[in-house]
Amino acid sequence: MTSAPEVSFVVPVHNGANYLAECLQSILAQTVPALEVLVVDDGSTDASAEMAMSFGAPVMCLRQPNRGQAAARNRGVREARGELVAFLDADDTIPPYKLERQLQRFRARADLQFCDAYIRNFWSPDLPASERVEDPREAFTHGETPKPHSIITWLCRRELFESLGGFDEQRTLGEDSEWHDRVEAAGVPAETIDSVLAFRRLHGGNLTRRRYDDYLREIARRHRKRMAEMRLRRADG
Repeated sequence: MTSAPEVSFVVPVHNGANYLAECLQSILAQTVPALEVLVVDDGSTDASAEMAMSFGAPVMCLRQPNRGQAAARNRGVREARGELVAFLDADDTIPPYKLERQLQRFRARADLQFCDAYIRNFWSPDLPASERVEDPREAFTHGETPKPHSIITWLCRRELFESLGGFDEQRTLGEDSEWHDRVEAAGVPAETIDSVLAFRRLHGGNLTRRRYDDYLREIARRHRKRMAEMRLRRADG
């Protein structure tokens, strides 16, 4: 039987020591072990780097000045040695069977380049009950219904970053969605597994919740761009 491709996990972190250990433990608990876990410390001023280094192999800590999440992810991809790359944010977790389920799809389809799945949001246990209040307009993005395509469910071939380029480091929001748009536009062989394979923590520091108006504007901008591209394709056809 062909051995499973080796997987590198990339975990960007900026002042995320409170949740990083739980994140890394969920990666290390995978039924199919990852080759390496690259924690990219993006200029943290808390104990994030020390927390990552305390784990030892296969966890490694790469440190850099604060340049943003896109730059941190790009650094991790550049340093990755695995044939496949997975991402997880420092405040989120995955179930033990996440890699196993996705690697089954890569074994079943030799042409597969990109595989994602669904996430489920959860309130962080340390968040007071009085703060676990969902803004009605956040229901679609931060509600209880599982959501597809989040970067924390991705498993993709490292060579995709060589052909499509890295994340746009000028963006402070939506750099992962923009990269996913490139995957779709390029017609890359891709699959979405109809299962929850990651859990996104809702807490007081979520970037998208703190900057929700900016987040909504980014979503609207993406949809306008995609609609314009669809009209152009129809006109050319």
